[in-house]
Amino acid sequence: MAPPGFRPRLLLLSLAAAASAVAVAPAQAGGGCVSAECYRRVTTPPVYDTVPERVLVQPPRTVYRTTPPVYDTVSERILVEPGARRWVTRYDAYGQLVGCWVTTPPRYAVQTRRVLVRPPETIPETLPPVYATSYRRVLVQPARAAWVPAAAPGVGPGPLGIGSIPDAIGIAGASSADVAVGLGFSRGSIYDGY
Repeated sequence: MAPPGFRPRLLLLSLAAAASAVAVAPAQAGGGCVSAECYRRVTTPPVYDTVPERVLVQPPRTVYRTTPPVYDTVSERILVEPGARRWVTRYDAYGQLVGCWVTTPPRYAVQTRRVLVRPPETIPETLPPVYATSYRRVLVQPARAAWVPAAAPGVGPGPLGIGSIPDAIGIAGASSADVAVGLGFSRGSIYDGY
């Protein structure tokens, strides 16, 4: 929040005057710059990372498994002819007619047959989903470009021993990009801190 009575236009004019008041130094090696107000454009490439991602290969599904019928062989004793009692007559060895009751026992037989023990069944079975891991490249940090104080290679701070314009002017908490925008050197950036 700006203090009461703060006028940004006057501050920009004051900054411009202070910047012009900085002594001009001879050109430094490699830069050809003649003052402490030299900046160079620095770009940083985008940063990418590979992220593992769990991908559904096959959704869960239900399959139906059919079990065959189960049969068994059963043996049974069945009645073929029931027993009976009947009167039978015949002639004996002397030619006389003789009658008697004759009992015939019942007759049985063993019969085998195939019996259904368990009918065929259809059993639903749910198969779990199948996943795989795929890797995808994601942008972690976009490419950036900024203006930074131009120092001769291996010399340290700027040509006058001043690290940046804010240091030279004595503005605490300001960045070089803020001052460059205020002085009209740059139109600013969409990124914070430039």
